Amino acid sequence: MRLALVIPALNEEEAIGGTLRRALAAREKVVSQTPVTELIIVFVNDGSTDGTQAIVDQPEFDEVVKVRFEKNRGYGAAIKAGWQAVDAELVGFMDADGTCDPDFCVKLLDRLFETEADVVLAGRLNPESEMPLIRKVGNILFARLLGLVSGKDLTDSASGFRIVRRSSMKLVSPLPDGLHFTPAMSAICLLDPRLRIEEVPMPYKERIGRSKLSVIKDGLRFLFVILFSACCYSPIKTMLGASVLAGAAWVWLAMVFGGSARAMTVFGFTGVMMVLLLVGSGVIVHQLNFLLIGPRRHVGAVERKLQWLLEFKRLIGYGGAVALLGTLGLLGYGALAQGQTVGGLIVMMAFMLVALAGGAMMIGGVIMRVVWAVGEKQKALIQDEYPAHTQQAGSEAASQQTNEEAGGGPVSVFGAPH
Repeated sequence: MRLALVIPALNEEEAIGGTLRRALAAREKVVSQTPVTELIIVFVNDGSTDGTQAIVDQPEFDEVVKVRFEKNRGYGAAIKAGWQAVDAELVGFMDADGTCDPDFCVKLLDRLFETEADVVLAGRLNPESEMPLIRKVGNILFARLLGLVSGKDLTDSASGFRIVRRSSMKLVSPLPDGLHFTPAMSAICLLDPRLRIEEVPMPYKERIGRSKLSVIKDGLRFLFVILFSACCYSPIKTMLGASVLAGAAWVWLAMVFGGSARAMTVFGFTGVMMVLLLVGSGVIVHQLNFLLIGPRRHVGAVERKLQWLLEFKRLIGYGGAVALLGTLGLLGYGALAQGQTVGGLIVMMAFMLVALAGGAMMIGGVIMRVVWAVGEKQKALIQDEYPAHTQQAGSEAASQQTNEEAGGGPVSVFGAPH
């Protein structure tokens, strides 16, 4: 079992030499104290314009695998390129700025194997951390937000020192190319029920050289990727929260700018529509995740009932019935009602909401049916359920076996697949 430790660098001439020396020196400790049989150090130059590359090209670093970008592509892009450069079973990455100790790979690997986790990271937010205050506050806030939407604890969502099982990367992907690579990975691992992420507290030193992180620009990216991941993996909880905020804001607007009873009625109708739209979107995305990802590991009574209600045939059938009921009520009341009173307007809007809700249920059912069909088609493309066992294929297998018995070795066939 091999571990590839990627060290991405952008203009790190002050720190890169020492970081690589420590990483190379850590190989013996990692191999002797963990099940890892080889630690491969991979350096990725992310378009540096200073003397970083000249330092790495020195003979003492000949054992380092080197990848070079002529132009800057981003922190995440550099890590992914480093992972693609080697075929190790475990992949990791560590910052090049001297803040992390490569020997800490031993503790990360111990936790990885002990817990059978998919990802293990080094937590930098502890009493021994030398992280600048503004970055520490930002990381704490992002971690709290992730904990709120996932229900799990993680103190450092943006840690730049991690080890990942290559076999888990298909679930962790896709990941962005920028500095928000790390919070995106943390969010996916916390929210996807098929993944497990662990954290080990680590002493964190003040970096050497100038940080590339923009507090405002990258902070907004971190926030966006966390909220987007929450919408993807925990849509009902996220949309319920958004609907509460939107509803409260709408009530405030109605009280300030509503004025007449008729205006308040229109405000109320619009607010209810907004809440229903947000909650309905969350329910639909939740079911799409169920169709594409599968059920969660631990399913309670509420989840089982929800899956029964959200089966696409029931959604289409019940939605059609609700839409018809609301439409008939709207037409009937509109034909019988006399005058344009506020009460009559409220009743008509209620029937309209019922009709729209039923129509949304029908559309949601159709969407889920299409997604289910696409998912089944994709599975069929990945795994052939009807493999052909032809006489020609049997003859080729027998020919290969005869050739191997004669000492010719296995036969490799290049070209189009059979």
